[in-house]
Amino acid sequence: MGIPQRFSLVTLGVADVETATAFYHRLGWREARSSVAGEITFFATPGGVVALWETAELAKDAALPTFHANAPGFRAVALAINLASREEVDDAVGDWVLAGGSIAKAAAETEWGGYSGYVADLDGNLWELAHNPGWPLDERGLPQLG
Repeated sequence: MGIPQRFSLVTLGVADVETATAFYHRLGWREARSSVAGEITFFATPGGVVALWETAELAKDAALPTFHANAPGFRAVALAINLASREEVDDAVGDWVLAGGSIAKAAAETEWGGYSGYVADLDGNLWELAHNPGWPLDERGLPQLG
């Protein structure tokens, strides 16, 4: 098999692209010029692109049924942002909530020796905010696996 071990783009299904975009702007994220206002928003990150697209359009593109635009509950996927310290995790959780998001699981010590919590955006998309002392971050903020 010759499929590259990487991802290029993660698309988050959202109920309203403009509302979701405003939330990520409040987090300090800057969108790419290739975004189409009200239709799709792209955020370039050091590891790949994050897109915001209406849930119904994403489902249609994948030829899957849409149950409803703001799907509740666990979707068996979480994105993660690794941070350099426990304090940065706590600060990030606080900023997330100030921007309008919610806490899914309060940050706490983990059994693997780190510190982690889960937050959700306005559409319930789950993000882990974590500090793993065994994964130092490079200059781009990406974890370096041993």
